[in-house]
Amino acid sequence: MRIGIFRNLAVLAAAGLSAQAYGGTEADYQALRSWCVQRSAHENDTAWQAANSPLKYFHFHHYCFAMKVENKLIAPRDAAERKRVVDEIVGQISYVVSHVQPDHFLLPEAYALRGRALYVGKRNVEAESDLLRALQLDPRHTRAAAQLATLYMNTNRRSDAANVVRATLELMPGDYRLRPLAKELKIELPPERPPQAVEKAPIAPPSEAADNKAPSIVVPPSDSPEPVGPAEAGVETAVTGCRFCPPEEIQSKWRESFREKNKQ
Repeated sequence: MRIGIFRNLAVLAAAGLSAQAYGGTEADYQALRSWCVQRSAHENDTAWQAANSPLKYFHFHHYCFAMKVENKLIAPRDAAERKRVVDEIVGQISYVVSHVQPDHFLLPEAYALRGRALYVGKRNVEAESDLLRALQLDPRHTRAAAQLATLYMNTNRRSDAANVVRATLELMPGDYRLRPLAKELKIELPPERPPQAVEKAPIAPPSEAADNKAPSIVVPPSDSPEPVGPAEAGVETAVTGCRFCPPEEIQSKWRESFREKNKQ
């Protein structure tokens, strides 16, 4: 079964997607954690709680309760406190898992946190199951991958650890958690930022129709006056006097004849 899971992870990594991937992004997970911090800071502010409880975080206040004690996993006072913290986180996350839709985009983060707690509690079989589930839902969840690889390395399963790190690095080559693990496992590191191929648009050869096309003819502007519109037909100007009157010589003769008639 494990071999099948790792084969699927490798294939999905190469394809860049997962058939069961419902996960969000790292930004989504960090936004959830930030919301939890704000929610804790306004724990007694009912108005803030009412105004800042988006539907996408419905039931995830239990994740916040688990996150609140997460730091105690690092250095518990004693074995009793470690067990209490592990049980608290497992209980809170189990509530989330059982109450939200199975394709909720934040479930990978929930599985990753519960998997980490189970690993600290030395419940390795359960931890492995949760961490694998987180990666199946979100193959780019590097914290889950790093935690799972660490579990395998600490239980003498270095080949399994190498499979997890290699598959996740193909998707997230620059992750600062996985690259040191890859060096320790002697895995060839991919470039942190794979070069993106820039495709140049091919230059189309001139078509035969274009070659035979007649050249465009540019008509120079005419020196002739523009046609006169109806509104301008009877307009007199100071220069010409009257556009449609006879020439000045004829008009002069007319005026002289009129004067002669008047004298008579």
